[in-house]
Amino acid sequence: MVNLEDMQANADWIPHQFDPRRKAVQFVRFRQESFEEYGFLAAKRGDADVWVGVDEVKAMRPQRGGLHFIFHSGFCRSTLSLRALAFPNRIRGLNEPEILNSLARSGTLDPELVSSILAFLGRPGAMHDTVLIKPSNFPNRLIPDLLTGRSDAQAIIVTNQLTEFLKAIVRKGMLGRQWGRQVYLAAATYAGDVRPFEEAMPGMTDLQVAGLGWLLSQNWFQTQITGRHGERIAVLHSEMLDQNRREAVSCSAKHLNLAIDRDIETIISGSVFEQDAKTGSDYAEKKAVDDRRSNSAVVEEEIAEVDWWISELAKASGLTVPVQQSLRYEG
Repeated sequence: MVNLEDMQANADWIPHQFDPRRKAVQFVRFRQESFEEYGFLAAKRGDADVWVGVDEVKAMRPQRGGLHFIFHSGFCRSTLSLRALAFPNRIRGLNEPEILNSLARSGTLDPELVSSILAFLGRPGAMHDTVLIKPSNFPNRLIPDLLTGRSDAQAIIVTNQLTEFLKAIVRKGMLGRQWGRQVYLAAATYAGDVRPFEEAMPGMTDLQVAGLGWLLSQNWFQTQITGRHGERIAVLHSEMLDQNRREAVSCSAKHLNLAIDRDIETIISGSVFEQDAKTGSDYAEKKAVDDRRSNSAVVEEEIAEVDWWISELAKASGLTVPVQQSLRYEG
């Protein structure tokens, strides 16, 4: 039998699932290593779990710590951003916790429950005083709810050029193309008016559909950075992580109020940028293999055509894509 007082006091217990029918939240206890290892929390299994009623969750008062977010459009080095910024023994990185996917699926949200879940996710622990959450891109519709639920949180949106997004989808093969369609299907429910495309959708290629999903995401991001929480949101393009690592890490940390200024050199000279952020394999070797598998003149032609089409749609709607980068290095 799990002691709820002990659970409330232990930051290794985090909310994992929300069941609106049972009106209950599942908490799962993860090992410390689970937060540092490669892979998404949504796919990991903990050592123990307990279901707690929503009213009881909302009545609890866990210890408060720092909490910030990395939102993203998918396949844009957001996991790399998390791993670079989640400095050991100070900042815990939560890589795609399942609870946010669960909340996004549940429909109308109780703001008080959202605040309570964020309080549990953001608890300090023996090895950290701040938590940095990188949700999957599926619950991007929750951005305003999450920032409302945690008024002291800062956020970064990581995104990239459409051509790079589509190349990443191609590299993932059939699963990547399926994922690209899912991006559209999710974003179409909240991020823009898709009625003009519904009749043509069955005849579109995978990359056309994925491109529309990316465009909807950019539209949604623009809405957020010009909305009520805009001053708390900064945009980072993935190219900056490739071309100006020091500046990307430094200005990201500054915007997110992460006290790692003295550790920037350690971060950029360490293994983070040499390894694939999702698997830990050698990044250069993996990229070379992926390029050999997926690069072809036919693919490049299709990507260029989809890129042109989406850019024309963006122009017609007055949208700059991708959304303009706002993070700037100030020395």
